Amino acid sequence: MFLQRSEAAKSFHLVRESSGKNVSIVFWATGTLDGRSKFVRIPVDSATKRITFAFSVDTKGDQLKLTQASGGTIGEHTGSIEETELNCGRIVTVSSPEAGEWRAEITGTGRYWLEAKAQSDIFIVSAEFVKKGGRPGHEGLFRIPGEPVAGTPAILELQLSAGVTRTTEFYLVTEEGQTIENVPMRTVNSDPSSLEFVGSVNLPGVPFRVAVQGSDLNGEPYQRFFSNLFHGESVEVSTRQDNDELSPGSTKQIVFTVRNVSVARTFKITVTDTRQFLANVEPKELSLGAEESGTVRVDLNVPAETAPGVSDALVIVASSVVGPATSNSSVVHLSVSSATSQNLR
Repeated sequence: MFLQRSEAAKSFHLVRESSGKNVSIVFWATGTLDGRSKFVRIPVDSATKRITFAFSVDTKGDQLKLTQASGGTIGEHTGSIEETELNCGRIVTVSSPEAGEWRAEITGTGRYWLEAKAQSDIFIVSAEFVKKGGRPGHEGLFRIPGEPVAGTPAILELQLSAGVTRTTEFYLVTEEGQTIENVPMRTVNSDPSSLEFVGSVNLPGVPFRVAVQGSDLNGEPYQRFFSNLFHGESVEVSTRQDNDELSPGSTKQIVFTVRNVSVARTFKITVTDTRQFLANVEPKELSLGAEESGTVRVDLNVPAETAPGVSDALVIVASSVVGPATSNSSVVHLSVSSATSQNLR
């Protein structure tokens, strides 16, 4: 949020409401206001115990007006309301909100941010892009490193707490909260308290979030957004890691593959690790043609005195410096074993 230094303490209203049990995003959007009113419809389901609306703009003179499903403004609500007014925004929490379709009217100029968060038993537990993998006899779906690759269908895996819902419909939304397209998903686990879905997604050409909507057990509409902002990239960074162990006093080399799926580009390679075991990266720059791949070798030197059980996260990022902008990454999680010192190249 856009805050004055003196308003830092007021922001804890939002921090508190964001950190409670079963808090999920009902709506999330960012964009630019031009002085005209912008209207947003926000469904509030009957399972919602509390809902918090947070609005912020990078200029003064903004306004958030909330209207309940019955048509009354939030100022006429007879329930419990907590409001925090800011120079460039407003935070409103309503306990036991009226179920139905609410409306937010926002006015002002400049960059804005609007979010509605609900405490409810309906929430997206996880949403991630996956690929098939694993050893023979132990195949399954595993989370991909970095962002999905543009131009090809991606596999989305989603887990939803939906014990109090009747229907589910998945779709993608823009940064401004507008619907891009519906996503057909099949159920792979029918436990209503923790439904699991898998589906194929045609990646849009803009950053997007995953969302779900439907009706609850009382027939009221619900809507949930997953917080991560995904975006298809035209470069892929991957590795085939035989094991995740490091030995004290050893050198381990990890080989990454960088694949360029679009026009010719030059990529800068950036590598970091949490324990600063990094010794060498070769090469630090790759020039790749369309559908061409290159190899990056990363050496880690583990001090002999490193205690067993110490973990290390290795992060590699490939970012284009010549050609259309794109960037992707991969993370490898490693741990120090009690094995005797040896060269692990």
